[in-house]
Amino acid sequence: MNRSHCLPSDPGPAVVPVGGTPAWQPLDGSARRLRLAFGLGWPLAMAATPSWLGRGGLGLGCGFRALTGMPCPLCGGTHACAALVQGDWAAAWAASPGALVLLLWLVLLAGQAVVEGAQGRRRVARWPWWHPAVLAAVGGGLVASWVLRLAGLA
Repeated sequence: MNRSHCLPSDPGPAVVPVGGTPAWQPLDGSARRLRLAFGLGWPLAMAATPSWLGRGGLGLGCGFRALTGMPCPLCGGTHACAALVQGDWAAAWAASPGALVLLLWLVLLAGQAVVEGAQGRRRVARWPWWHPAVLAAVGGGLVASWVLRLAGLA
């Protein structure tokens, strides 16, 4: 393989130890399209959030709130998303700190999907944001934010 045609971030051909697994595995066409659709579509939907809110939302209420009368862990997430798109970090935090953390994590996932979809291969090793400690922090932040909101402390 001619290394002059590789991107600087391209690890090149996988060096596989005897009995080991390759660092990257090829994606079939449908997996590649799915990654690109998520990676590019989700940020576009996020960018459209202020417009949806300006028109009264999508008309869908929170099913959890309708059943229990309490806000769900993601209540405020749409407003946090709209504030993020407009660059207002303070308003995003005020709307829902837990949802803000979740949205930032989703940005990493969208980036991962675009990289893998564009390259046509997936990384075999776990990306850093899939580490169990990161997942626990994101989930724990969402739950903690919700509990503080229910207690009237947030």
